[in-house]
Amino acid sequence: MFRSTRLPRTAAAVGFAAAAAIALAACSSPASSSSDGSGSDTVGMAIQPWLGYGPWYIAQEEGYFADQGVDVTITNFSNDADMSAAFASHRVQIANVASHSALQLKEQGLDISIVLLLDASLTADAILSDGAVSSVADLKGQRIAFEEGSVSNLLLGYALQQSGLSLSDITPVPMDPSEAATALIGGSVPVAVTYEPYISEAQQASGDLERIFTAGEKPGLISDVLIVDNSYLKENPEAVQKVVNAWGPAVAFYESNPDEARSIIATNVGSDVEALATAFDGVEFFPLDDNKTRLGGDYATSVLPAVQDVATEIGLLEGGTDTAEMIDSSFVENAP
Repeated sequence: MFRSTRLPRTAAAVGFAAAAAIALAACSSPASSSSDGSGSDTVGMAIQPWLGYGPWYIAQEEGYFADQGVDVTITNFSNDADMSAAFASHRVQIANVASHSALQLKEQGLDISIVLLLDASLTADAILSDGAVSSVADLKGQRIAFEEGSVSNLLLGYALQQSGLSLSDITPVPMDPSEAATALIGGSVPVAVTYEPYISEAQQASGDLERIFTAGEKPGLISDVLIVDNSYLKENPEAVQKVVNAWGPAVAFYESNPDEARSIIATNVGSDVEALATAFDGVEFFPLDDNKTRLGGDYATSVLPAVQDVATEIGLLEGGTDTAEMIDSSFVENAP
């Protein structure tokens, strides 16, 4: 469901965790923004070690949150269920998730809004082969390692669909993205679906690995957004605005100081910056100026509906969610 790094979680398991968290949340009042004593709002942000969320680490280290008068506590989660439960029970108020994950949470009953478009994966999510197969059409009957319910599941399902195949035509080997890459290197499977930094690390470990399909084949399919609990949003719009505002200078810093920015991000996702030399090129960050036109524009009208269609067709979603109602573009429109 979310991008995770260690424990494999199926969509059903995450759904159960979220449902339990919702029940817990129903017994308590939603968290509201508090002050740290200096007049700053305090907000809890859920995150996972994915390159696309990197500008938040820049905002933290370069003082852009402080400049906005907001104290953001970034909590890094290593698995889907814990992150989902923390968000649903209001222990964190905002979360970084994949687009299809936002739709899953909505279907599970969470009242959320998408307030910021963060990034899109181009070559940073991929289907890797050890050379035994050279195209998606050759995947029929193959054992493929991937995390079920995740962005990897979404990418694989779409790729198979485009070649006239389905998930029933392959043998799934469920495991998390890092383990999938390791299994491919070790020869346990001939094909794995994973994302950066594991793609670069795997290809450095074994020069025979090939990317036979990447997220760039369907722009926006693998994209990430910032979601906010609507109860919190209604009570603390100023705090949410401050967080959104900080994204602008963080992305600008990345664009003007790429070496330093990449070093900050690599350190925080637990990887070596040299190992990610090409990985960053596979991710597109969306500055606030792009958000002003895209979040309420093509993302709302075509990208998110397309994500829902693909995810529904391969069984990750039930479908039928009014995607337009999930998007609140007012914060990016009001950002400087």
